[in-house]
Amino acid sequence: MRRWLSLIFCFTGCAGATRAPADTHLLAVPTEVCEPATPTGVRATFRGGFVLTWPGWSGFGGWSDARVTADGGELLAVSDDGHYLQARLTHEAGRLSAVSDAGSGALPHCPNKRTCDVESLTLRGDGSSWVGVEREPGVDHQIWAFASTQPPLQTRLAPIALPPGLDVLPANAGLEAMTTLTDDSVLAIAEGPEPVPTTLPMWRWIDQAWQSMRYPTLPDFRPVAAAALPAGHPLGDALVLERKWLADKHEAGTRIVALRLPTNGATAQVHEVLNLNPAHCKLDNFEALATRVENGRLWLYLLSDDNLSTRQQTLLYAFTLE
Repeated sequence: MRRWLSLIFCFTGCAGATRAPADTHLLAVPTEVCEPATPTGVRATFRGGFVLTWPGWSGFGGWSDARVTADGGELLAVSDDGHYLQARLTHEAGRLSAVSDAGSGALPHCPNKRTCDVESLTLRGDGSSWVGVEREPGVDHQIWAFASTQPPLQTRLAPIALPPGLDVLPANAGLEAMTTLTDDSVLAIAEGPEPVPTTLPMWRWIDQAWQSMRYPTLPDFRPVAAAALPAGHPLGDALVLERKWLADKHEAGTRIVALRLPTNGATAQVHEVLNLNPAHCKLDNFEALATRVENGRLWLYLLSDDNLSTRQQTLLYAFTLE
């Protein structure tokens, strides 16, 4: 997340890393319908949404990225202060009908956001997990790998070599978006500095090395999450969640674009496939995007980062895109 976002909201309820108290549970209250806008030829259908809370756990929230299992039964999310959440997802009659907790805990060596600002998550083909950690005072940008375990993200972390140029990006400008593509290569996109430049650094981890590319931007929008598309999908190689938040204008925006990988280190091609207008959809600081395919239908899941603020909410939305 951007540091100014933290400064705006921290006075209302920011907290350090805490564990969920015993015998407490996640609560999921259904939201009103969200009606997204889509371009001609694309149809998005709202498949259910919930406001998530965890009474008694002051550290619940701040979820910055997430993944959903192929069968749609479980969500794994990571937070700004180094927590993970496993939640059970229930689907009935083509809708996300219930959300319940399956487990939670802290990543190793993550006492709080100042030392462990986890902003991105991806799962590799061997079951391992990579997380992107943004620079904070005294802490460099990092990528950590965890071997496959249950509970997740609990093994001794292994550092991954940084993409070229990531180390010189300022604080809060690191890897906000990361996903594993169908060939098990990893796509990583930087949030970038202020103001938003016309292109941002983007990399692909393939054959044990990083390839540099560029990601095109719209004014005021920043990439904050990415999720792979199936091989050969007509939309492209991945979807990218972009966020607009202009505090001085009280203006928010959320859109999803389809990305097609470039060749020879060029700039990627992107086009908008879904836009959440606050006039037709309750918005918050959406930072997590997950995808899966069921019977040929593409499912999307959006999860918001409430900045551990009493002024915001943790929202989980499900859509299908056709």
